[in-house]
Amino acid sequence: MKKFPKAGLLIVTLVIPALIFALLKLFGTNHYDLPYFVAEKDGNGSIIVQNGDTLFHQVSADCGVFGGVNLDGRLTIVSRMPSECGEPCERAMDELQRIAALKTAVPELQVLSIATDTVRRGEWQSVKADSATIAGCFSKELTDTAKGSDALNGRAGQIVLIDRNKNVRGFYKAGDGEETDRLMAEIKILDYEKKNEK
Repeated sequence: MKKFPKAGLLIVTLVIPALIFALLKLFGTNHYDLPYFVAEKDGNGSIIVQNGDTLFHQVSADCGVFGGVNLDGRLTIVSRMPSECGEPCERAMDELQRIAALKTAVPELQVLSIATDTVRRGEWQSVKADSATIAGCFSKELTDTAKGSDALNGRAGQIVLIDRNKNVRGFYKAGDGEETDRLMAEIKILDYEKKNEK
């Protein structure tokens, strides 16, 4: 008689979690939406709203930094490296190596490093430009007041994620391992969304 309650308890502890897992796997959907940044603004500095939705800026090749880079249909990581920042920049370059390693899993990923002085080599494209061109491009194309300021990003600069439609989808602190982990997860999310489009 004592074996039946134990067997019943064993069945309950094994079958119910398996049943819950099966129901969630069959009928549940896991969604994680990445936000858009850099809202389009009119001449007065007001955010443009179209059909009840905020219109977001698409990065263009008008500024000199993106002139030779194809942004169409590609996930692009843009890293702005300040001149001579020493150890923080070295950490940022190590993190770029980690991000560039995702190219095997996400073939349309491209990593772009922008600097004023030396062009650093690695598994990415490098662009050398003067500081005025870089500052102009970033203030016009890749700035969000809440996320994209230099004060928030530290000495190693910032990393920006641009999606396949040329919209800015994230700002990250260069050289920070946790921020790089978050960036890599968000790249995988955008890749997953692309693969599962209907």
